Amino acid sequence: MRYSTFTAAGSEYKLRITASGIIELEKKLNGRNPLSILMSVDSGEIPSVSSVLLILHAAMQKFHHGTKFEDVLNLYDEYAEEGNTYIDLIPVIMDVFKVSGFFNQATGTEKGAEVNQ
Repeated sequence: MRYSTFTAAGSEYKLRITASGIIELEKKLNGRNPLSILMSVDSGEIPSVSSVLLILHAAMQKFHHGTKFEDVLNLYDEYAEEGNTYIDLIPVIMDVFKVSGFFNQATGTEKGAEVNQ
């Protein structure tokens, strides 16, 4: 099974959004397609922190089910404390979309993320 890897707070997390996870995520985003949030980056807009963290939370559920949104908030705080930035998180989320079937997967890895098959 394909997944993206995210390392933060001294732990490695496998990330992938399932079909049911996408539907739940769309509900939390008021019916908006999660990919449209990241596509706004191409037009110079930066997605909201809450949207990106909701996507990260949804991506953790496949392999780390039971992770609460509050856990993701704490993880993000630790990620930032380690010297990472919100912008560093965007390529991680892009990799999640690649392995979750939103678009073709490119080769290579991004900072903080690794795609595995």
